[in-house]
Amino acid sequence: MDRRRFITTGVAAGALGPSALAAQGDERHYYELRVYEVRSDIGPNRLRNFLRDHTLPALQRAGAGPVGAFTPEAGFLGQSIHLLIDYRSAADVFAVPQRLSVDPGYATALRAFEAESPMPYVRYESRLLRAFAGHPRVEVTPGDASRPGRLFEIRTYESRSAEALGKKVGMFDVEEIALFRSIGMTPVFFGEDLYGPRLPSLTYMISFPDMAARTQAWNTFRTHPDWQRMSRDARWQIEGGNTSVTSAAFLNPLPFSQIR
Repeated sequence: MDRRRFITTGVAAGALGPSALAAQGDERHYYELRVYEVRSDIGPNRLRNFLRDHTLPALQRAGAGPVGAFTPEAGFLGQSIHLLIDYRSAADVFAVPQRLSVDPGYATALRAFEAESPMPYVRYESRLLRAFAGHPRVEVTPGDASRPGRLFEIRTYESRSAEALGKKVGMFDVEEIALFRSIGMTPVFFGEDLYGPRLPSLTYMISFPDMAARTQAWNTFRTHPDWQRMSRDARWQIEGGNTSVTSAAFLNPLPFSQIR
């Protein structure tokens, strides 16, 4: 992906053009979605402990965060661990790993972790996203960190073209996120996938108190007059359709997750 597309992709193609973003100050964050394929037969708690005791504190020292840490409820490999890392800028996407490499406490802990054989995960994969203009950073639900974790739903939509994706992003920014809030769907993040498989696409995360609340909210959404209206609004339509839902999965926060 060339630099111009990296900077102007996403919402600039939708409801808010480049001039509008420049006028209001483009403060959209960047998100890393990292998925570890965990080995349950070789110390399943060792990776969790390392993330809790070393990775999350080091990321915070390096200027990243909040960081969400999750395990699957449904829709992903049962043994995987998922991290959502919020970076304040594109520059931080590259600067934070450099800061980690010179953080003496983290570097020492990482060497010790990797020296112990076998590793408690097979591999990890990572995707980079850029926040929507209408939801520019990760949203953390206020409350006591000791309260029960919410249920998190993460969804990915694929589009056949950048224009089609921009239309859907515009719908989210101008109307759909507000409707989500009004019926009990609490936003966590909305982002365009910049790097990863099967582009162009977008991914977002919303949360609910539990699965019953999730079912009720989606039932309300599908029949809501505002959704019926906006789904027919010519501003958000393109011949052949805008997007299709390609995955929807559910995550539970780990006890040390900063998003819960």
